[in-house]
Amino acid sequence: MWNVIRFVGYTLGGYALRAGYNWLTEDVDPVPGTKEFAQEYRKTYAKYQRMRRKYEAYKQHNKWSH
Repeated sequence: MWNVIRFVGYTLGGYALRAGYNWLTEDVDPVPGTKEFAQEYRKTYAKYQRMRRKYEAYKQHNKWSH
């Protein structure tokens, strides 16, 4: 009986460790030169452009509102 409990405990512990490790490492930036890096770069650059346009419009509006 003790061996069954130990086996189940180690199995569940292994799954928990693997899930925790995957959670920690999934947020790492992709290696430059890969397809994943290019996709992430395009997405980030598009976000930068949107924020820049909003900032320029805000700055333009505040310039004339004073």
